[in-house]
Amino acid sequence: MKSIEVKSLIPGMILATDIFSASGAFLTSRGTAVSESLINTLRANFIYSVYVEEESIPELETTVDLEHTGTRSKRIKESAEFKEFRKNFEATVEEIEKHLNDIVARNTDTLNTDELIERPLKLLQSNSTISIFDMLHNLRSYDDTTYVHCVNVSLISGIIARWCGLSEAGVQLAILSGVLHDIGKIKIPDEIIKKPGKLTKEEYDIVKNHTIEGYNILKDYKNLDENMKYSALMHHERCDGSGYPLGLRASKINVYAKIVAISDVYDAMTSKRCYRGPICPFTVIDIMINEGLAKYDTLFIMNFLRNMGETYLNNSVRLSNGDTGEIVFIDSNHPSKPIIKKDNGDMLSLMENNIKIEEIL
Repeated sequence: MKSIEVKSLIPGMILATDIFSASGAFLTSRGTAVSESLINTLRANFIYSVYVEEESIPELETTVDLEHTGTRSKRIKESAEFKEFRKNFEATVEEIEKHLNDIVARNTDTLNTDELIERPLKLLQSNSTISIFDMLHNLRSYDDTTYVHCVNVSLISGIIARWCGLSEAGVQLAILSGVLHDIGKIKIPDEIIKKPGKLTKEEYDIVKNHTIEGYNILKDYKNLDENMKYSALMHHERCDGSGYPLGLRASKINVYAKIVAISDVYDAMTSKRCYRGPICPFTVIDIMINEGLAKYDTLFIMNFLRNMGETYLNNSVRLSNGDTGEIVFIDSNHPSKPIIKKDNGDMLSLMENNIKIEEIL
């Protein structure tokens, strides 16, 4: 059998394994012939690759890949789909910036959540064959302003919610919670938010106060779901009680704040900041495995980690020993240690050594 990206599936290929959604729901069985309807179902469930029987793969599939030159990232950036996504993403950031500033300035008595979610939802529901994470990874050259970060967190939160089997209403609530989670940062002075060096204790205390500021901004909007208000307040709380502002433990933390907490940390670490470049997603996954399992909700973090690595399948990478290659297999139980096909054709399992992925090319 051979792993094939969903975007490269051709009707008539035969599935080599049963397919389940991220929440464990059965989708289709081994031996099923791929159809356009099945491809759409896989995309709707954020499944990015499947195993198919090798004998069912037309010769065309291998020749198509050979026609491409450069890294996967380069091909994505040159694609019409990415250019369209980037245009829509930039428009979404501009609109979210306007909405959030209107809310902070109290230019509106009611908060229109339909307007607030419209553009992020369209980005998430786009029919692109390129995954959202591939899109966001190739937008990492953007300086991570509060508004860019809020859009990113909204998209990632929506994906986590869907991976965990939440209803469509729950997915939309996760998206909105992501949009609004950092609204309190708008009241923090720019010289602190954009400071290129390490913050003093006093400055860090001011930044930490954005959670309370955010809740206070949102609390008087009667038409706003309480989950969104509590996500702004609690997205830096941790299940082991080590978070802020209240030091709450797992049972006391709002469920949507738990989703946003994971999205917030992942996006913050993988994004460019004024004082550092973006951190490799596989480094972040490794950190979350080694340090974060006690800090985050088990259902949400395990679904995130199991599915996250799969989104980077077939990407070109640079390893800590200087070698380069392509990710060809990811064990969902060890998502930070995939199998790499090196440029010289050799296979390398990162499970068997201390070599790590340093950069997605």
